[in-house]
Amino acid sequence: MKKLIACLAFLSLLTSCNVTETIVFTEDGSGEFLMTYDMGEMLTQMKETMGGGNDNLEKKEPGKVIDTTMIFADIMKVYKDSVAALPEEQRLAMEYVKDMYMTMQMDEDAEKMNMGIGMKFKSIEDLKGIQDKIRKAQSLDEKNATFNAMKNQSPLGSITENNDKVDYLYSTSQFSRVTTVEEKTQDEIQELEFILSQEDETSKEILGFYESSYYQVKLVFPKRVKSVNTEGAVISEDGKTMTYKVSWIDYIKNPKSLDVNVTFYE
Repeated sequence: MKKLIACLAFLSLLTSCNVTETIVFTEDGSGEFLMTYDMGEMLTQMKETMGGGNDNLEKKEPGKVIDTTMIFADIMKVYKDSVAALPEEQRLAMEYVKDMYMTMQMDEDAEKMNMGIGMKFKSIEDLKGIQDKIRKAQSLDEKNATFNAMKNQSPLGSITENNDKVDYLYSTSQFSRVTTVEEKTQDEIQELEFILSQEDETSKEILGFYESSYYQVKLVFPKRVKSVNTEGAVISEDGKTMTYKVSWIDYIKNPKSLDVNVTFYE
């Protein structure tokens, strides 16, 4: 249970790292959804801060290697007494995401660290509300302390919370990803415009990090892709896998920049 909370604490902090949203479909319309957060750069920065980047003639101990998957339903079963003792809000959140799982892979020596949260689905209908489920999983971090810390430290923290609704439509002939954008208040619009216009070095550095970080979508189909309406999409040699991405800055400005419509060869 402690390992789960620690992973959730990491997950709640991941607003501006590289994110990949992957959906894999099988012939019968079932599949798997996985949101992966690449924290390799964060791990490198942590090592440099702690002096790990300095040359050291002494033999170093091998770095930590982790490769684990935690299934919420199994955790709820094994630690049912602990789950029952959680505050009602957290207990209900656990119940809401019980069909999901979390992954963590870390190799300190290779400076690689990835976390993910995903779900296997029987039909595209199961993905209704998936973004809300991910937010619920992130909220399980005790008192949401790490998320609040990130918000307070980042000039974009107050406006990167994304409550937009994403729908996925899938048939034998096409696939669509459609975002319904939550309307921003005039104050929120002005705040974003003000932040993006700042010229001081600190703001430029942080905004540059958001600009270089990306949100990527990877789609794997059982049929070959015939056409796609997203500029810059890359299609694999077998024609069944496509990827496209936008920078976090572009995504913050326009969440619909990740929307796509794909048609298949019959």
